[in-house]
Amino acid sequence: MKKQTIIIGTGLIVVVLLLFGAGVGAYTGYLGLVWDAGTAKSDDPALAKQLQSSKQGAKDEGPTATDILFLGTDAAEPAATSAASTGFTTDLIMVAHIPADRSGVQLVSIPNDTWVRVSGHGHNTIETSAAVGGLPLAVRTVSEFLDITIDHVAVVDLAGLSDLTDLVGGVEVNSSTAFESGGHDFTVGLNALDGAAALAFVQERSAFPDGDLQRIRNQQEFLRAMGSQVMSADYELNPLKMSELVRALSPFLTVDSGLNASTLVTLASELKGISADDFDFVAAPTENSGVPDDGTRLIADRGGLERLKQAIADDSVSDYAFEAEDRRR
Repeated sequence: MKKQTIIIGTGLIVVVLLLFGAGVGAYTGYLGLVWDAGTAKSDDPALAKQLQSSKQGAKDEGPTATDILFLGTDAAEPAATSAASTGFTTDLIMVAHIPADRSGVQLVSIPNDTWVRVSGHGHNTIETSAAVGGLPLAVRTVSEFLDITIDHVAVVDLAGLSDLTDLVGGVEVNSSTAFESGGHDFTVGLNALDGAAALAFVQERSAFPDGDLQRIRNQQEFLRAMGSQVMSADYELNPLKMSELVRALSPFLTVDSGLNASTLVTLASELKGISADDFDFVAAPTENSGVPDDGTRLIADRGGLERLKQAIADDSVSDYAFEAEDRRR
C-alpha cells in the first residue's frame, strides 16, 4: 500500500513548501527573509521557558527528531507577540514530527475534545490548554500527552485558509458525508471550494454525529486537495509564485522566535532528499468516554496512544501510520 501523500496546508503549507519544495541556497534564503518579515514572533519568556523545559528530556547528542506544534484558530486576536500567554480558541491541533534521520515528515492530529490533564486546571479537553493558558500551557499539555519534546510552535489564523484557497484558484475536495455549514452545501463526492467554502469545510463540527473526528477527516481531505493543487500549479518551481504564497500567508502566522529563516533553511538542507510520498498523516487514537450525557468528550485509546508514543520515540511513526491505515480498511 502506498503511503498517504499530503502537503500540510494553511500556514504549515508555507513551511512545507519553503522547506521541501523550494530547494536550498539563495532562493530559499530569500523566502526565509520574506517569512521573517511577514510572521509575527512571540518572545514571551513563559513560552521560551516552556519550550526549553520540554527539551530537557532529550538525551541523545547529534541529530535528533524535531517536533513542531501547530495550532489553528479563528479567534479575532490570535496569539500574537503580546498575547502569547493569553487564551485563544483552537480548531486544529497538530504536531509535525520530523525524524532524526530526516527521512520524512509525519503529521499527528489531536482531536480538540480529547480529555487530558491540563496543569493547574485538573482534567479537561486538550483545547482548554490554549484557552486558559495560551501558548505556554498548550505546549506543555501536548508535550505531556504525547510524551514528546516540542521544539517550536506556530499559531495559524485560519482566516488565511480562505485567502490561500482563492490564491491557488480553488480546490476540489472529496467529502465522505453531506452537510451544510455557513450557508454552503457539501455533497458526498467531489466539491469545488472557493475560500469561504474551504473555511466552512474545515471548521464545521456540530453537523456530524462524531463531531471533531469528522472535522479532522475533512481537514485531512482539504490538506490533501490543497497539496495537489499547489503542486499541480508548480508553486514549488516558480520563484514568483512561491514568493507570492509566502508573502500572502506569513501574516497569518505567529511563531516562536526560534522558528525563523535560519531554522527553516537548516531544516531545508537536511530534508532536501524527501518527496511528497514521505509525508504521513495520523490522528491520536481516541474513543467515546462511554459516560451518559458526557457531550463530545473523547478519551485516549490507551493501547493505541502508547503505540503512537512509542512510534514517535522510535522514529517509526511512518510504520504506525501504515498500520493505522490498514486497521481502518
